[in-house]
Amino acid sequence: MKQIFILWVALASYACSPQSKQNNLSSERLSTDSIVLSNDSAISERAEESPVDAWQQYQDSLRDKILQSKENESLKNSFLQEHYIRNVVTISNDSLYCHIPFNVHEPDCGTSDCYSNDLSFVFLFLDTLIFPKNLPFREHQHGCIDREQLLEGNLNLIEQTDKHVIYHSPEHKRTLVLFSSKEYTQTTAFYFTGVEKNEINGTNIYTISDVADESFKEKKYPYTSFNLNTNEYELFVQKRT
Repeated sequence: MKQIFILWVALASYACSPQSKQNNLSSERLSTDSIVLSNDSAISERAEESPVDAWQQYQDSLRDKILQSKENESLKNSFLQEHYIRNVVTISNDSLYCHIPFNVHEPDCGTSDCYSNDLSFVFLFLDTLIFPKNLPFREHQHGCIDREQLLEGNLNLIEQTDKHVIYHSPEHKRTLVLFSSKEYTQTTAFYFTGVEKNEINGTNIYTISDVADESFKEKKYPYTSFNLNTNEYELFVQKRT
């Protein structure tokens, strides 16, 4: 009996000893460390998606929502879909109105300049988009310039494909190029001044703005529009009144 009592005291003493407490703490720490490692693993998985990818996915979702909100189904599925999304093209009754502020005039970071060459035109639009052979236009140059300038004339259809449309004004030596997608030149419209007919064509329009191309000439760099260059679709969300 005395031996049993001594054994019981010894076991109780061990349970309360520093060594026993250290073993318990080690077990608790192991359990806690496992939780931390588990959380770190989850964070690591989320970090695999870069901020750039997440931002692009957000912009793509915004673009889809803006497109869904547009009313004209024909235009939503037309060559001018991106222009429609970015609000440079609108519809009123049986007419299509286009107003593009060409406010980027040189090869730089793409921010708008303090002056702009605003190009406007309108043509008949029913159920199908048909680019007219002759397109009356107006150009308004304004901003930080000595004197505002306004000119009017006609653009003649020179070339049309599924990817691009080219118009030229021989009177004012202007060439307008519209693209069906940003994927070709990072924008959907070029505007050239002081150029002859066929100087801008389907062969050179896809490289003419590429500053890295060996044939690049800055004097032929097209005017572009910040509205059509930017990737920030927040700018085109129309607030409901």
